[in-house]
Amino acid sequence: MKKKDEEKRKKRKYDKMKLVEFVLNENDADVGVFAISLVEDPAIEENFMYFSRSGKPQKFATLNDEKRIVMGAVMIPDMPILRVDAEGEKYNCFFSKDTIRRVEELYMINSKHQSATLGHERAVNGVTTIETWIVEDSKIDKSALHGFNYPVGTWVACMKIENEDVWSNYIKEGEVKGFSIEGYFDTKESEGIKMEKEDVLSKLRQIIKDSENKTKKN
Repeated sequence: MKKKDEEKRKKRKYDKMKLVEFVLNENDADVGVFAISLVEDPAIEENFMYFSRSGKPQKFATLNDEKRIVMGAVMIPDMPILRVDAEGEKYNCFFSKDTIRRVEELYMINSKHQSATLGHERAVNGVTTIETWIVEDSKIDKSALHGFNYPVGTWVACMKIENEDVWSNYIKEGEVKGFSIEGYFDTKESEGIKMEKEDVLSKLRQIIKDSENKTKKN
């Protein structure tokens, strides 16, 4: 009984939390994503996968050093991401489908495909976005061929890792597990979004589980 009461209390606290939408102000000189970072704990909670020479997707298993390509979600629409402001107050933020689509466009228009960092700490060479797209249909999207079931509006990218240090000491060792963005955005408070945090996390866990099951079958 106490456990249920505690869960309800946490849910009420979550519901009261301020919700902020990240938006673009294209009047600013600097706007949108200027780099994609390889990180251990991506805010969108979605790990990428890499491709062996056989073309079969795997997730941090035995690697083939030839292709060195990783694929994963860069931004997922309407997904609450927990943040803490300067006063220590927690709040949730999110990106809409329209914003994500425009961010992906500007990333390519401004030729940021060779701008990459490691853990948001240092720039790295030899890490290049070679393919990028927005999911239009979760079931027939290219990512679905590799076991993912990303929501419509998700920004997906493939990166070529030619940097030996990044590939050998971070990708192969599992020190980095996904993508995280670096960029400039404005904010505005929002009344809310349809998908609750727990629903999103449950969906993402299912995405990872489906990917792992498909990898085992292959």
